[in-house]
Amino acid sequence: MMNRKVVPFERGADFYFGLSFKHIQNGKLKTALRYIEKAVKIKPDDSYMQFNYAGLLAELGHIEHSTRVLLHIINNLDPDYDECYFGLGCNYLQMQKVKKALEYFEKYLKISPFGEYAEEAEHLADMLYLIIEANNNLDDEELEKIYKMEEEAIKFMERREYEKALINLEKVVEKLPNAIPAKNNLSLTYYYVGNINTAINLAKDVLEYEEYNVHANCNLALFYNKLGINNLVERQIKIIKKLYPENEDYAYKIADTLGCLSRHKEAYDAYKRLLRMNKKNPQYINLMAIAAFNCKKYNEALGLWDRLKDYDEEGYLGDYYYDIAAETKEGIREFRPLPYICQLPKEEIGRRIDKVYYFLSLDKYEIKDLLKKDNSLKDVIYFIMGFDKLVLRKMIFDKIRKENLIELEDIIRRFILKPDVEKSIKIESVFLLNKIGSKEPYHVLLDDEVRAVSIDSDSLLKDEWKDEWEDVKNITLRMMKNYYNNEYAKIVEDIWYDFIRSTYPDVPKIGKKEIWAAALEFAYCKFTCKEVTQQQLAEKYKVSRSSISQKSKIIFSYIGNKFGERE
Repeated sequence: MMNRKVVPFERGADFYFGLSFKHIQNGKLKTALRYIEKAVKIKPDDSYMQFNYAGLLAELGHIEHSTRVLLHIINNLDPDYDECYFGLGCNYLQMQKVKKALEYFEKYLKISPFGEYAEEAEHLADMLYLIIEANNNLDDEELEKIYKMEEEAIKFMERREYEKALINLEKVVEKLPNAIPAKNNLSLTYYYVGNINTAINLAKDVLEYEEYNVHANCNLALFYNKLGINNLVERQIKIIKKLYPENEDYAYKIADTLGCLSRHKEAYDAYKRLLRMNKKNPQYINLMAIAAFNCKKYNEALGLWDRLKDYDEEGYLGDYYYDIAAETKEGIREFRPLPYICQLPKEEIGRRIDKVYYFLSLDKYEIKDLLKKDNSLKDVIYFIMGFDKLVLRKMIFDKIRKENLIELEDIIRRFILKPDVEKSIKIESVFLLNKIGSKEPYHVLLDDEVRAVSIDSDSLLKDEWKDEWEDVKNITLRMMKNYYNNEYAKIVEDIWYDFIRSTYPDVPKIGKKEIWAAALEFAYCKFTCKEVTQQQLAEKYKVSRSSISQKSKIIFSYIGNKFGERE
């Protein structure tokens, strides 16, 4: 029989580009990016593919990378690719480089005065002229520093570090006196630090420049309410009620302000307008339901909280408030207005935390018995896992691992599908599922895509794998070369991977790599019944025998049972 040469089947750039387009249509942008990267690698001189690559990068927020690709197209591939100039204008605008953005919008209009984006480019250019004038004609570099200072101030405000926010915002307003958003934030910050008079004066300054500014008018209502000046509060409410912004953020500010002022009827109307703008927003549905409840429109509130379950993946808000509304309607519970918040009240969160601490105090058999009696326990544990991912979630995982609670498998599987859980925690969750005997595969939401993974998936720890872990393995393999048969490498890799997996995310600090490498070789010898002493390895690796003993004990304590050995 003739030997047939096997020719590998290679995909072309067009194939990967087509796959990328399909994933874009399905909303899987990160998956699309992987395929279009393969396409442009095969066809680096295809300007059309490169342009679409730049667009996808921008869509995913990789603005600087997108900009580099667009500049590469016009500088090296096709200087007449007009849409690249418009894309560069948009990217520079996104990076808040106003003059640079204007430069490229003008270049686009010069090359393509009647192009697809000509009208939009003209509008943006006109807007940028006004911005440059309002920004005292400052250079992009100076503006970038100011914008970063403003962004930092907003983060300080979110963390309630108002004194730090005050310093930054004062500098921003000093350099950009007409920066309305910064002035509004400065006004709010003065309010939070207790200087209400300055806050009021700043809000009035904004209104002199822009009479119907939503934030300034709303803030004034809150400031006057704090001072108890009711006639001025009423005046501001009349003004606010006449504002009908098309912008969703402004509409939310109005509704939120009226809710904070306990003007439930007005808040109800404002949230109704807001919900019409975005009917599927779970936050708006919940707040609209609260406004309806506070107006004693119980049936409407019940309907909204029931509807909330269709859009809120967690579902706990709808369930919790639905029960309150139902009991209040039936007269079981006394009516009390609800706060306009999109979270559980502190009292309920405290009750759930107490319930989890009680769960943690029980032994395995008591927990199993409680799970049979209390149908809400799993939901409470699941809620707390997401509420406090650092401390309580860790304690819950330790309890599940220690007691081998396979009964809680389903909530861990739900947990790894949550978009707001960090990848490292999801990996830890997968290892926990494996530890308690849960069957593979494990479906995990990673990079906006649900993937079926197994415990030995090469990609599972790929992004988390540290150089020092790889160095330990490589040192061991190098030092073992010519001492053992050819099968040792795979076994050593398996032992080390199992150790890292078993200790993740609290992998011991490596320190001196040669000590861990010697301990890894010692573990291999113990697991494969090879004769070696720690003293021999100490001399070989030039480390102390006691240090090898210490590290090997750590390795055996985690994976000794699996390999059937202990030191």
